[in-house]
Amino acid sequence: MKFSILSFVTTLAFVSQALATPAPQGSTTVYHCNGPSGETCPTGYRCCGPLLVGVGGTCYLGTTGICPDL
Repeated sequence: MKFSILSFVTTLAFVSQALATPAPQGSTTVYHCNGPSGETCPTGYRCCGPLLVGVGGTCYLGTTGICPDL
C-alpha cells in the first residue's frame, strides 16, 4: 500500500513539474547593418554597435534614441 501511494505521489510531482515548464517562445529576427555586404536596417529601425568585423552592427526598433549597452 505504501509503495503505491509513493509511486502515485512521485508521478504527480513529475506531471506537475512538466505542466509548470513554460512553453518555448518563438525567436525574434536579428537584423545586422554596416557589414561587409553593405546591409542596412529595415524601415523603422536604427543601426547600433558594437560593430563586429564580418558581421557589422545590430538594428534596433525605433529611428531615434540611445543604443542599448551591450
